Amino acid sequence: MRVSKLFKRDSVLLHANVNDLNDALEILVELQENGGVITNGTAYYKAVCERERLGGTTAIGDGLALPHACNAGVAAPGIAALGLKQGIDWGAADGKPVDLIFLVAVPPDQQSLYLQVLARIVNLLSDPALVKGLRGAATNAGFIDLIGRAEAAHFG
Repeated sequence: MRVSKLFKRDSVLLHANVNDLNDALEILVELQENGGVITNGTAYYKAVCERERLGGTTAIGDGLALPHACNAGVAAPGIAALGLKQGIDWGAADGKPVDLIFLVAVPPDQQSLYLQVLARIVNLLSDPALVKGLRGAATNAGFIDLIGRAEAAHFG
């Protein structure tokens, strides 16, 4: 399974101006809903917010966050990405503002895939060169291509 295949060109928004975590989540859910990944954006948004509130922050440090939820409002696995012009507070343990966010959506009957996707994304984002490249990506296609190339290099 390649996480790079879970992105669609229209599921990436780069260089966005966002005020806070809630605005970022709304945009990400809308990207997924417009792409047909999420069938009930309201339910999914609530599930992701609940996950952030009860499960602790999904900020993983170094300006990165991976909000996610396994919810019945998800029709197919997908990942949306949001790159911000300026970081926002996400409650990261390292105190750094988040400027690169990946929303992972997987149907509730695919728990194993859900865990695999999260693990692979975390593994890929541990590469500082990839993260720097993603922050500097000029196009959605270029952003996705960087992830695909990093994934091929890391996992064959």
